[in-house]
Amino acid sequence: MSPNEPSKDTLPAKLKLENAAWQALLQVLQEEEQALIEGAADRLALLNTAKLTQLQTVSDHARSRLADLQAAGHTPDHAGMNAWLAQLGQPEARARWQQLFDMEQDAQAMNLRIGALIELRLASTRQALNVLVHSATSKGGLYDQAGQSVAAHKGKPLTAA
Repeated sequence: MSPNEPSKDTLPAKLKLENAAWQALLQVLQEEEQALIEGAADRLALLNTAKLTQLQTVSDHARSRLADLQAAGHTPDHAGMNAWLAQLGQPEARARWQQLFDMEQDAQAMNLRIGALIELRLASTRQALNVLVHSATSKGGLYDQAGQSVAAHKGKPLTAA
């Protein structure tokens, strides 16, 4: 084994850390999804910061794993990882790799749901804005040019005889 080649004993530990990073990312994604369902837009900014931090952590682990794969003489992809795991013959490492794969699939599915929820919120907001713009630009609108509310009809006052 060359000095740059990772030890087979470090792989399970590194995969365990990468699994923990993915788990933390999934937790943030679940919180984001729940905030969107509840309409709690004020929580999204904080969750976005946490999500970006977790994405960076996951990315750092993945880059390290890919570098280790290359140092071990394998291609930096799923096929290379599977070949390396087969060569090492470590059931724990293979199980952790499968967990990583499953969590990646879960994150992709959750990301699609989050995107759909965001699109729903945006569509609702667009509809509300369209109603306001239409009302503001038509006769007897809800708001004047200065944004002040106005009466819907400018007919006789209710107290008129």
